[in-house]
Formats: sequence, structure tokens, C-alpha cells
Amino acid sequence: MKARNYYGSRLRGCNVRTIRYFYRSVSLKAEEPRINPVGIQYLSKSLHEQIFPSKDKYNKFFDNEEKQELVKLSKSFLKNHDLLGKPTNITEPISFQLPKLQGEVLDEHFQKLGHFASEPYRSMCDKKFKKILPKPKTWLRKPGWYRYEPGKAPESVPYPQEDTLVFDVEVLYKISDFPTLAVALSDKAWYLWCSPFICDTADSDNVKHLIPMNTLERPKLIIGHNIGYDRSKVLEEYNFVPSKAFFIDTMSLHVASSGMCSRQRPVYVKKQKRDEEIAELNAENSSLPPISDVDEDSPWLHKSATNSLKEVARFHCNIKMSKEARDTFATLDKYEIINKFQDMVEYCVSDVEITSKVFDSVFPKFIQKCPHPVSFGALRFLSSSILPTRVEKWQQYLKSSESLFQDNKTKIEEKIIEIVEEVAALKDKPEVFENDPWLKQLDWTIKPIRYNKKGELVKNQKLPGLPEWYRSLFPSKSSTKPNITIRTRQVPLFFKLTWEDCPVVWTASQGWCFRCDNSRIAEIETKNYDKAKEVDDYQEENTTLFRIPHPNGPDFNCSTLLSKPFIHFFEKGILKSQSKLAHDALQINAAGAYWMSARERIMSQHVVSAKDFKSEFKTSASTSEKDEDIGIILPKLVPMGTVTRRSVENTWLTASNAKKNRIGSELKCNVVAPPGYVFVGADVDSEELWIASLVGDSIFDVHGGTAIGWMCLEGTKSLGTDLHSKTAQILGCSRDEAKIFNYGRIYGAGVKFAAQLLKKFNPSISEQEARKTAEKLYASTKGKKQRSSIFKTFWYGGSESILFNKLESIAEQDEPKTPVLGAGITFSLMKKYLGKDTFLPSRINWVIQSSGVDYLHILCCSMNYLIEKYSIDARLMISIHDEIRYLVSEKDKYRLALALQISNLWTRAYFSEQMCINDLPQNCAFFSAVDVDKVMRKEVNMDCVTPSNPNPIPHGESLEIHDILKITGGELGKSNDEIDVSKFPYTFRESVFRQYNRKYSKEFLKYSLQMQVQMKKYRVEQIETDYIRSLEESRLSKLNADDEVKSVADYVQGLKLQNNKNKPSIMSDSVMYGGKDPVSTLEEDKNSERETSTLKKIISSNSTGSIRYRQRTEKTTANSPPQKMDSEMISTIVAEALMETPPEVKIKSGKAKTAKKKKINSKTEKILKERSVSTKTQMASSILTNRSSKYGNTNRSVG
Repeated sequence: MKARNYYGSRLRGCNVRTIRYFYRSVSLKAEEPRINPVGIQYLSKSLHEQIFPSKDKYNKFFDNEEKQELVKLSKSFLKNHDLLGKPTNITEPISFQLPKLQGEVLDEHFQKLGHFASEPYRSMCDKKFKKILPKPKTWLRKPGWYRYEPGKAPESVPYPQEDTLVFDVEVLYKISDFPTLAVALSDKAWYLWCSPFICDTADSDNVKHLIPMNTLERPKLIIGHNIGYDRSKVLEEYNFVPSKAFFIDTMSLHVASSGMCSRQRPVYVKKQKRDEEIAELNAENSSLPPISDVDEDSPWLHKSATNSLKEVARFHCNIKMSKEARDTFATLDKYEIINKFQDMVEYCVSDVEITSKVFDSVFPKFIQKCPHPVSFGALRFLSSSILPTRVEKWQQYLKSSESLFQDNKTKIEEKIIEIVEEVAALKDKPEVFENDPWLKQLDWTIKPIRYNKKGELVKNQKLPGLPEWYRSLFPSKSSTKPNITIRTRQVPLFFKLTWEDCPVVWTASQGWCFRCDNSRIAEIETKNYDKAKEVDDYQEENTTLFRIPHPNGPDFNCSTLLSKPFIHFFEKGILKSQSKLAHDALQINAAGAYWMSARERIMSQHVVSAKDFKSEFKTSASTSEKDEDIGIILPKLVPMGTVTRRSVENTWLTASNAKKNRIGSELKCNVVAPPGYVFVGADVDSEELWIASLVGDSIFDVHGGTAIGWMCLEGTKSLGTDLHSKTAQILGCSRDEAKIFNYGRIYGAGVKFAAQLLKKFNPSISEQEARKTAEKLYASTKGKKQRSSIFKTFWYGGSESILFNKLESIAEQDEPKTPVLGAGITFSLMKKYLGKDTFLPSRINWVIQSSGVDYLHILCCSMNYLIEKYSIDARLMISIHDEIRYLVSEKDKYRLALALQISNLWTRAYFSEQMCINDLPQNCAFFSAVDVDKVMRKEVNMDCVTPSNPNPIPHGESLEIHDILKITGGELGKSNDEIDVSKFPYTFRESVFRQYNRKYSKEFLKYSLQMQVQMKKYRVEQIETDYIRSLEESRLSKLNADDEVKSVADYVQGLKLQNNKNKPSIMSDSVMYGGKDPVSTLEEDKNSERETSTLKKIISSNSTGSIRYRQRTEKTTANSPPQKMDSEMISTIVAEALMETPPEVKIKSGKAKTAKKKKINSKTEKILKERSVSTKTQMASSILTNRSSKYGNTNRSVG
């Protein structure tokens, strides 16, 4: 492959001095690119030696000869998927001096960086007090903090004196977002903080007060349940100077160790309701024996709980809580709190006391699940998010979006009412509405005008003389105009909507349908719409009703046509409107869709202004007097809100990007850097897809060794060789739509998901065709499923078969762990606690997403070290899944950009090291770009123009690695010698993959991998037979060498493992790496009864495998002379006999089991007496003799 003329194209037009400077910053001396055997460019020699300085003997498994065999197999695999030899992107090697690794290997380096991020907080957690101090009998209602130390009078203090605290805040949230009460507990005293708003002070009318905690001066460990909410009420956190507090969340600790996935939650809630009903029955019938409900099929129900403090306390501490007092804080009258002051404080105190006990119980469980110091240390940074804004700009954004939304809403309603009035005016023209396919569906019954005996109108009549459908739009007699919105059921009829150019029809049993002329039936049926059933009342002559497909599949009726899921049908022209007014209304409705769904969350954001806290807001960059307009939002973020340990927050982590036709979609752009600061950040390119592909590539010990790995690293959109383009080609959909299929599949979704999604994108495709297409996709990617009597179920022949076998092997472990940091799956998803529903898709999803969280945690700890070591003025602002943003002073923005690139390089290398590949591709080592910007947005060149923001925002900078090296010279600056992580301990840690892979031989590895890459079923079965034969010959060779003759039962015991549970599994991680021979590791069973039991399964049965072999190889007739059997024939007969569990020996339960056992034992004893079965040859002869009794002469004799 030809290397591209990198410098020539990049620096054309530059002067010599510039070229020399750039060349010096990128490479110390020219070197040849390092290309791996499948064409992927690796790191430069210089970077490789810096990142992998020592050969990791612990993770190295293959010798050079074995590696060559794996490469050969990998090339064959890539060739089968038309990828071998495709052009790859070769560029000039990148080389610069990295900060020195803090250890011999990356694992040592990151353990020390993890300890650096964790201390002193981890030690404070370990030493946290267990004893709860006695509570004061009464509490003072005075502003600020008061300290209540046992045996002493209450004392006014500026903030709690101790450094380890359990903390809880209460808020009159309907009055203000500012705090009302706060309680803290230490090992020495109780603390109570009261807002002046509820005290008898001159400032009692002012609600704007925050709680001082002194978090800027010294390290503090502050413990709370959903602590992100409490942190947003702490005064010192509203600063650009980083806090020294670690706000540790007991809810996150619970979720990461004992949480449940989304599929488990409905089952758990159902069980809770059932438990409540049983408790009520037992209470009502106390004289009778109690009713119990044992969940034998779902033991996980007793290993998890939902996330509220009440449920968590019950689960971990068996404490029953009452939360009734909480409702008092919903009042709009502060005097309700004042009048119940002691009770309200006691409620808050109780929460603190219980939170302390919950922490004592759940923290050790979290450490057990997530033992790596990085997993703990990174939580401090994720829990300290901060979003600066300009108060005036924020208020203008809210005002503009809301006013535009309300104006549009009014316009829509006015347009709808205008249409309604036009339709109502047709009440006296039945020839019009009775011939209109939409209007004739309305109820045109006229309510007659009533008169009294005097001929006067009866009073209080509701719209007499008007049709019934019109009258139904007025909820009361006093209503002056129709009460109608875009969501009203009749609106699609008023808008004269069509589906496939056919009028829509509402039916009670089938939801929305469309009526087509019979002349179009063939056309419509080719698009695979379902005919509506049970709709006789709606049928018309020469027409047929078809169902409009629901986005969730055919089991659901379509009940609305004007919601978000149907917008793309308008865009594709499938759904249309015959009314111009209706079309305008739909456009306006689409524009307000985002704001309508997000407005409450956005408008409830608590923006704290520097104007209200002039002396407290601190910055390290220069600011001016005009900076009172600075505001800060502290996102109420849960650092580990899902079982995969992803962060959760309901506004910023789900915010969309700015779109031209969406009101308020410029939300993120209103996060603005304060004067003297910028935002520097990056998106991790295809983070979880790369992690998944690396899991597969690790099997071949080479990056890009699998088809998905190669496509992830080198696939291009232009050549159609990237994963998304390949999928789009198979499905016949767009590349963007293909992304959804790919990520869904890698997260564990099956064919059913793909078929439903395909039907959603293309409603004209039939259910059968959708499933067939989905099956084709899965056959091409995931492969075909093979069930084996020796190996358990596995995938083969697909571009992702090896990946899925590996993912499923991790998910099926007794204690699944993430490959890099070794974080364990929650107790509720552990295999031993799962019943019939194994939640396998959720566990596969856990492997990938939790590894993505590991990536983020590693990146955060690396950045923390570089920021401290090189005195960079920066702090983490927010992380949104695979996106990370830092708040940085202007002077340090490029140094921070370089630190990000170095951290990403270290992180990717660490992933590779822990998956046993001591190298890294250059094209994924660095962020594709680091953004430097003044606002938060997805891309620096987005104008962020929306209906509510017509003015484009100036663009930022986007810097590639070469740009950053050119600007910085590849240097972070002078290091701080006081930052020394060498003092932190390092404990050798065998990689997770190696832990899984210690049981099986390299021979097993070879055969199992060969099976997975095959394209044909017969080849898979052939390799399986070869494997069994090789084990058999190896065993016999060993017996002969030892001059030992074992019984057939002993021999069979070694080959046919004791039962299916002990079968070596190709799905196990141990398939992929080596260890001990599966046969030699079996303990010799000396129990003669068990030997006889095993023997009977071979001799007293007819294995169809043996019959197939005989039918396949017999060439002689019944009258032919006996054919002597060579060693290969003997081996095959025995092997195939052993590959099955004959139906004759399936043991039943109870009395039948005993009778069957006696019968078989009797038969076995008889055979043993008649035959000597001490050698392998005699064993084969016995099998064939047994066959001949049922099938006649086998025409073979044993020689």
C-alpha cells in the first residue's frame, strides 16, 4: 500500500521555516509507518515505546508461530467478507514526547492515577463514622448554621467544622429553588442550617440564600442520597474555582451494585404490588396461617430495589421509613413550616440518620463490584458539573422560546377553529358533507331548538340547531369557543389527511385506517398493509379499509396521526393534507414539538446570578465589573444512574442539537463561557462501537482482525466499506437509519427489534418481508446459530460472529466484569439469581455500555492528573455520555487540548493492553478533533439558528492533533514536582480476559476459532469431529505411553464430560485463550457405579451419530466379507457415539427413574460379562456388535 504524501498535501504553500517547525513538532526523525498484517497502521515506533515500554509477560499468550496462524485465520475471515486487500489510510507517523508513564505498564500507571484522584476521599470513606450521635431534644430556628455537640449548648458556626459529613437539604420548592432547611451529621456533632426566610430576621422576606460548606478550602466528603440535588444548594459550588469536596451519592452506589435494568423494573413493581396485597390479606386474616409468595423463578427480585431512599433503606438496612412529612414542603405558605418547625427538622434529621446507615451498608458492596480506584475517583469529577451562562441571555432565551411557542399554539388553534367554523357552516348542505370522505364521518345530528308554550326560546340551551360533533367541542354551556387542540380526535378529519393518497378513517376497533378504492387493492397489498378487521360498520361499496401501521408494530392500533413519530411520514409524502390551513398548522406544530416536550424541565433550571452573591463568586481568570451578568447552573446529575453506571440527568444529558425549524432547540448554546474562559472538549469517536470491535479483535491478537474491527477502523463511507454503509446496503435504508440497527444489534437486540424498526422506517413492507430482511441482516452480521453436543450454542459465519460469541461469553460468566477496569455486573443481573428470563440482551448491553463508562472514568482520571501535574487552569464542566467538555482559562486552552489528546491516547492504549494487544492503531489513538468554543454545541461551525434564535453564533475552533502539536510543540509545559503519584500503591492485577481464560488448552482455542469463522455448516461439524478425534488420539497416546489400560468407562469419562453443564463452551471466554487441557484437568472418578453408568450410555444405546457414520462410509453389501477397521475408523465410531446422549438413557424422575436405572444396570452387567472392554479397540467392537443386534451385519471387524 502506498503511503500518502502527507506533508506535501498538508503544508503546500508554507514557507521552509514553517515546514521545519511543523516537522520538528510532529516527528523527531523520519520513520516508516508501522503496518500490521491486515493493513492497519499502528502507532509510530516512538509513541509505541513510550506507551508500551515493557513487554507485558502476564498478558502475552501467543508465541510467534501461533500468532502467524491467527493472522492467517484472520486474513481468511476478512477475505470471506470482501475486506482483505481493501485500501487503508496510511499517513505519516505521529511522534512527540509524552509525559512519562507512572509505572512499567499502563495498568500500574492508571492504578496510581486512580489513587491520586481518590485520595484522601477513599480513606475518609473507609474511616467514616458508624455510630450515630444522640439527637438534640429541640432545635433552634435561627438563621445560618448551629452546631449541636452532645453535652454542650448549641453554638453558631459559619459552616460544619468536620470534613466527613452526611448531608440533606429541604426546599419549599413551590415558592423558590433556594434551600429552606439543611441538616448535617459528623462524628462529633449534629448541625442545622435555617434560611433567614423562615427566621425572625430583617431578611426574612428574601428567599435567595445558599448554604456555606467551606468546600473550597480543604477536602470534604459529603454524603447524601441523590446528592446532586443537595449540592445545588451549596454556596461555594457556584464558583469557577474547582471545589475540594467529593459529593458522594448513596443512590449511585446502590444502582451500581444492586440496581435493576429497565426490563426488570416492571416485574419488580408488579411483585411489590403483589406483596402489598398479600400483606393486607394476612392482616385481615391474622388468625389464619400467613400467606407467603416465594419467587423461585426470579431470585433476583430479592437482590434489588428501586432507587428512592425509602426503598434503598428497606432493602439494605431493613428500615421502614415514612415520607408523609415531605408533603408539607409542597406548601405555598412558609408559616406551615414555621408552625411545624420541630417536626420538619426531625424529618430532615431522620433522612440524614438513615442515609448514614445506608452508606455504611452499600459502600462496601460498591467497592466489591467496582474495585479499581479509577471507578471511585472519577465520580468526584462527574459529581461536580457546572454550566455557566449569561443571566440576561438565559432569560431572553426562555422568553423568546415561550412567547413564540404560545403564539404558534394560538395560531394553530385559530386555524383549527377557522376550519371548524367553515365545516359547521355546511350543516344545511348535506349534499356537500355526505359526499366528503372525511366530513361524512362526523356526527351531523342536529339538536333541535326548543321553545316553551309561549313560543319563546327555552333558556340555557347548549348550541341548539348545530350538529352534535360541533356541540361536543364546547365542554360547558358557558364556553364561548370550541375547546380544540392539535391532539383532538376529529382534527385529522378537519385537516382532510390522506395516507397513500387515500382518506383516513377512524374506527373504534382498529384505530386510524385508510379507505382505498378496490381498483387500488393490488397496489396497496404489494406495499403489505394489513386489511382492517371487524369494521363492517365502516365499509363502503367498492372500497376496502387498511390499517395505518403503528410505530410499535401490528399489535397496536394507531390512535394519533399528528404526533412526533409520524413527522417523517409527512416528509416522505406518505401522509398528506388536502387543506392548506391544515398544512400550515402541521408545520407550526412540528416547530413547537421540542419546546412543548422540554419546556417545563428547561424553565425549572435554577440559575444563580453573581448579582445576588457578589462576594462569593470566584474565578481564577481576570473579570470585570460588568460580570454581574454571570450566572451558573449546577445540573442535578446522578453520576451512576443506570445499571451500566451511566450518568443520568433529565435536561442537559438529553438536550437536542439546534435545528432550524425547532423552537428552543438552541438550549445548549445558552451555556456560555465567562470572560477569560473558553470551553475545550471532544467527542469520543464511535466509542462503544470501537470497544465492541476491540473485544472481537482481541481473539486474533491484532487490531482489525475481525470484519467489524476492520470496518470500524478503516471502513469509509465513500467506498461503502464502513459498518453503517454495509448495513444500509443490506436493508435498503439510509445510512443514518442503519446506525440505529447497528447499535441496537451490538447492544443485544434481536431479529424482532430489527424487523419492527424496519417496518417503522418503511411501513409499506410486510411483516414477513421485514422479518426476512432482518434475518438476512443478522445472518450476514451476527451469523448463524450452531448447537453442538460438545460445544454449547455459538454463532458462526457472520462478520460479527466472533464479537457476539465473546460478548455472550462475558455476559454468561458467573460474575461478568468489564474487560478493562473489572467492574462487576449488579447483583440483580448475576446469572445465579436469574430464573427463566435470563435478561441476556440487557447483560450484553451492560458489557458494552459499562465499558464505555470505564472509558469515561479513565479519561477523567487521566485529565485530572495532567491538569494538576502541569498546573493547567481548567475543570470538568460536563460529560454527556461520549462527549466531554472542560472550562478552561484562555491562556491554557491549547495545553488543555493537548492534554485531552494524550489522555485519549493513554485510554485507548489501556483498553488494548487489557484485551491483550500491546499496540494501538494510529487512526483511533487521538480525537478526530478537539473543539475550542465560547458556547456549548455539538460542532463549532454550527450557526445554531432556530425560530427562537434568528442570529447566528460566531464559530469556534476545531483542532486536529497536527494543529495542536504545531501550536504547542507537543509540550504541556513545566511540570509541578509536588505532584508525585509514585507513592501510591500498585497491585498486580491479572487482566479480566486472562481470568476468564485459564481453563482451556490452545488446541481447544484453535478448533473453536476455526469453527466460528467458517461460512458453511458442514465445515463447522467437520472441525468439531476433528477436535473430538484429536482429543481421543491424545488420550490414547498418553495411556499407551504410561502402559496403562483403562476401562472403557474411564476412557469415556474423559471424553464425554460428566454432563452438559461441564461441556467446554465455545461461548466461554476460555475458548479464546489458553490454560489447561480440558481432559487432563478432569478429576479421575474412581466410583465404579459412575463408570458403569457412563459405559451403559455408549454400549446399550444406538447413537444416531454412529449410524450416520456407518451409512456414510459403508461401501460393501450384506454378503461382502468383513472390512477391517483402521484406527481412524475406530476413532470416528467412538467419537460420534460420544457426541450424543442416546434417548434410551434419558433418566426420568421418581419411581420411573429407579425402574429405568435397574433395567439399564442389568443390561450393562450382562454385556460386561460377555465382553472384555479394557481396550479402545474392544470398545469399538462392542459398539458395532451392539449395533448388529438391531441393524444386522456391519460388514466390519476389528483388527
